[in-house]
Amino acid sequence: MAASSGQAGAGLGLIREQFDRAAFTHSPSSFRYSVQRNREGYSFEFDKAPDGTLRGKRALPYFIGSGAAARSYLLATDGFLYEAPVAYYARGARWNLAPGYDGYAYPYLTRPIQPGCLNCHAGFLDPAPGFPNRFATPPFREAGVACERCHGPGEAHIAGMKSGGSEGGPRIVNPVKLGASRRDSVCSQCHLSGEARVMRPGRDWRSFRPGEELADSMTVFVRSGGSPGMKVAGHVEKLAQSACRRAAGERLWCGGCHDPHAAPKPDRRAAWFREKCLSCHDPGACRETAAARARSRDDCVACHMPKSPAVDAPHVVFTDHSIPRRPRQTPAGPPPDAELVPFGGGRASDRDLALAYAMVAQRERNAAYQSRAVTLLESAEREAPDDTEVLLYLAELYRNAERPDPAIPLYERAMRLDPAQVTASVGLGGIRMQRGEYRDAIRLWEDALSKNPGLPLVRVNLALAQWRVNDLRSAESNLEKAVDLNPGLAAAAELLLRLRQIPRAR
Repeated sequence: MAASSGQAGAGLGLIREQFDRAAFTHSPSSFRYSVQRNREGYSFEFDKAPDGTLRGKRALPYFIGSGAAARSYLLATDGFLYEAPVAYYARGARWNLAPGYDGYAYPYLTRPIQPGCLNCHAGFLDPAPGFPNRFATPPFREAGVACERCHGPGEAHIAGMKSGGSEGGPRIVNPVKLGASRRDSVCSQCHLSGEARVMRPGRDWRSFRPGEELADSMTVFVRSGGSPGMKVAGHVEKLAQSACRRAAGERLWCGGCHDPHAAPKPDRRAAWFREKCLSCHDPGACRETAAARARSRDDCVACHMPKSPAVDAPHVVFTDHSIPRRPRQTPAGPPPDAELVPFGGGRASDRDLALAYAMVAQRERNAAYQSRAVTLLESAEREAPDDTEVLLYLAELYRNAERPDPAIPLYERAMRLDPAQVTASVGLGGIRMQRGEYRDAIRLWEDALSKNPGLPLVRVNLALAQWRVNDLRSAESNLEKAVDLNPGLAAAAELLLRLRQIPRAR
């Protein structure tokens, strides 16, 4: 965990990236990529085959991920952080597109990195207030996941020890000494992604503290019925499905097998985990033949916790914490319209359930969830008319369903309640543009871009609106910025070329 983020090339992590296979082509888009390392650090280049047009180069100042499975990289532009489209994969020691980038027709360079995402990889984040993805330089004052993520704030402990007393010591949280739910919450804060994580009203990514119940800060929703595929951050969910956990109950938890402060050396790994297994299981109960056990070198994990591909990240595999008795075929998983339920049982509030359905509906374009989300959100909005998240998700669902009239007052109310948000400015700007209200659209989109400049399609649309009101100079400036931020975006480059061909009055 201490190596889960840092400055690229700083030597932190479980792997050192190899560059002999650092060039690849994304066939669907025809873009070619290459990654380099020099004295200045890491960078990557891209161009479009076969003529090498739409080219660009970017530095990779920071990495995310220890490299045990993969490592992602961050781009930094004027203090705004974005995820790079290239990633390094330990399996095969090769570079390829980062998860989620395969569907883009161009190298998307402005996917925002928000504090809630970065929080599980780095300590002491330094975000700029009022911006979704702007940070100080460097963005974190402590690389990697440090002590306080699991043990809580250390000020009281330090003060107590400096004073020469021992009273400061117990104030540090020791997860082992917590009740099972609070103990497991320490791990679940980052290793339980579920289908949707909904923050409770008034809580955010900074709210949870070790020693508390994670459910007091957020509700994690999963699909009911069936076993979901392997997810990058699905360890807790898979463990809960295992026969071992169901039999052992609360006695079995992450810390029973993992030492968060150290990992066993490769030549000791099999014996380390076998010892953990044999603390509960009789070695004579293994039905494998002596010859089979010899071939596996008595490696329990190799047979019962096989590596499986992650459904939410290509090119990577993760240990199957459902601990199957025999290697199983990839499970079909629950149906796409399965009910969303809180992980671990219990009842979620109607508001949280509404937001969960809305989140998954938008991500998957799931019609069944969209219908459920609208019904629940309409009820939640009547109950809590000042809940900005409810207003924004309901407005977005209305707009996507081509129902702009009920969306407009929701967007306007959300903007009054939270001037820092961006979603309402973007969505309402789109409605104004469709209705020919170009100056209103310009005002709204300029507001959105002042908070998040990395919205390439918004910037292109803004340029079109400025073009419609004959503000060609501003339109050209915005298209230049769009091309600068995303050189591979053909629509912006082509529109800029057309605009420059228009005769101008001298």
